[in-house]
Amino acid sequence: MEEPEQKRSQAYVEIIGDTVVGKDLIMTISISVVLSFLGFFAGRELIFPRIAPEEMILSYSLLSGIVGSVTGLLVNTFLFKPKRTLNETASTNAELSEIYEKLQLDMEEERDSILNDPVTTAEMKEQGFYEMFILDEQTQSDEKEKK
Repeated sequence: MEEPEQKRSQAYVEIIGDTVVGKDLIMTISISVVLSFLGFFAGRELIFPRIAPEEMILSYSLLSGIVGSVTGLLVNTFLFKPKRTLNETASTNAELSEIYEKLQLDMEEERDSILNDPVTTAEMKEQGFYEMFILDEQTQSDEKEKK
């Protein structure tokens, strides 16, 4: 029972179109910054003064800082797993038309662009989306009669 209560108490923040836990965001930024600076300063003070010409130490140190950033990315990837769940349901053409209507988009224009582009048509058939957008002949004639 504690798990759902814990999920509710977490503060979510929207960043670049994604919703994240604020505490996790601060931790990932902190880890990335610390490892980037550690890489830079280790390269500048410990590693490259011994093996590189003096005029190249800062340049090489920047590269070791980038290595620190990539290391931070990897650490964050393993520490913080995605928390979202995707619920996929098969959409019908009627549901899709309703969504397009709410978004004030033209479903007929979308259908025409799909039918006029064989590459898009093939990809949509391959992915299983074609039937959601393109009506069968009977449904198309029924819709034309309504209009």
